[in-house]
Amino acid sequence: MQPQPFDAYAKNYDAHFTHTSIGRMQRGFVIGWLARYLTSPKKILEINCGTGEDAVQLALLGHSILATDASEKMIKEARKKNLSNQNSTVKFECTNFNSLNKNFNSQKFDIIFSNFGGLNCADEEELSKLSADFGELLNGNGKLFFVVMGRACKWEQLYFLLKGNLEKAFRRKSSEGVLTQIGEVAFNTYYYSPSELRTIFGEHFDLEFKRPIGLFVPPSFLQPFFENKLWLLKILGLLDYSLTYFSFLSNWADHYVIVLSKK
Repeated sequence: MQPQPFDAYAKNYDAHFTHTSIGRMQRGFVIGWLARYLTSPKKILEINCGTGEDAVQLALLGHSILATDASEKMIKEARKKNLSNQNSTVKFECTNFNSLNKNFNSQKFDIIFSNFGGLNCADEEELSKLSADFGELLNGNGKLFFVVMGRACKWEQLYFLLKGNLEKAFRRKSSEGVLTQIGEVAFNTYYYSPSELRTIFGEHFDLEFKRPIGLFVPPSFLQPFFENKLWLLKILGLLDYSLTYFSFLSNWADHYVIVLSKK
């Protein structure tokens, strides 16, 4: 398998995001919304699982998880994390978007889950194909639960405007994708508003739910600034919590939760 962009990031991903105060806070909001759909044991397919933080925790709660990622090194880190938790109800597989239906079409899942921008690695054509694939992988009342980077993150706009960088301030509005470099590998990141995802998945799914994640809590690239200002981050977290029910603010946040139900 060819080197993947996130191979170079696998060793440091948890330190740079998962275990940071911003990462923990944003993940807490996500898990809070996800818990509404996990009132009984579920069979979950996770895509772009990274180092397996969510998969391991969900498995510890009694759910059956098949977690996938295109990065072999991310999967290696995930398996080590799972081994340390001695968990047998989660399985990690290295596979990309295009192979999901081919590799797992004999299985049916209750939920297909992608956290923190995994879908932003796919262009619109790939997402359209995934919509059909996901429809075949889900059971009759299955759901998609995605956490996606939207087009109008106010934190990002304000930060780069103050630095005088207009191009970066509004980079998420690009329809061509934004060139992203990790290590020696470059790839495009694509941003989507909730209405765009609703349209792309509309043939097979109905929009059920959307909420902002990181409206006041800043993007993770601002972690160094907040490292010694946890009091301020807690205040921002409270503001986030107070406005998280306003779905129309979803596209303004760093990420948003979107839930789509199978037609």
